[in-house]
Amino acid sequence: MKYVFFDIDSTLVSHVNGAHIPHATREALRLLKLNGHVPAIATGRGGFLSQITAREFGIDMLVCSGGAEIFHNGERIFTRYLCDDVLNEFVMIARKFPEVSAALDEKYLYTDIKFEDFREYFNSQAGYDCFRPLSDLRRAIICYIMLPPEKIDSAYGFFFAGNSDSRITLELMRNFVEARALNMTKWHGIEFAVERAGGKVSDVIAFGDGANDVDMLRNAPIGVAVKRSHELAREAADFVSEDIDDGGILKACRDLGLVKI
Repeated sequence: MKYVFFDIDSTLVSHVNGAHIPHATREALRLLKLNGHVPAIATGRGGFLSQITAREFGIDMLVCSGGAEIFHNGERIFTRYLCDDVLNEFVMIARKFPEVSAALDEKYLYTDIKFEDFREYFNSQAGYDCFRPLSDLRRAIICYIMLPPEKIDSAYGFFFAGNSDSRITLELMRNFVEARALNMTKWHGIEFAVERAGGKVSDVIAFGDGANDVDMLRNAPIGVAVKRSHELAREAADFVSEDIDDGGILKACRDLGLVKI
């Protein structure tokens, strides 16, 4: 039995011509379960933005918020919030740059960003109106600046890539920068989740595409980067699959001997 962890965006969910889960990916998840394996999720999304996808496929093990939230069999088994002094600094940054600042806790996304497409998509993923104004923020699991890293300078405090802050894990993505509690990574979450379930991390296979998947892909016994993934993800992985819209997830599961097609 293998624990097969998938990132959501651009790994399970394609965003080519609108968000969708390719048919071949759906078949891969069905066959994994049929063959006694455990499909699981490892995502940077918050837990409340992941549950609809998980329920659709009967996935019971979720590592969310980049490792800072973990769920198993419908229960939240781990949460790590940002410490109060980091939260207070974020609030000061957000007051200066409200148009690009956001944070989430276990239920809501706090932001003053007004883009309707942005709000519509995340509400659809939560299944309810998940937006609250920044002024309502009292604690956070992740906080964000929604700009490419190269556009962020020292005025943005600890989000500036040149800073070194021992209190946080800073993740530099293509179009945003996020801060989580120190040492919160997807791989940390996978280790916790699998061991809590009585499994062994030597039985983990991980699929991902982003810079926040590098630690997971590098540490998993088998790491698979999907085609068109971030170059750092491809470098960290053991191999690269075909494109997910060309059946890459299903073909990779076949090539790894997990399913027969």
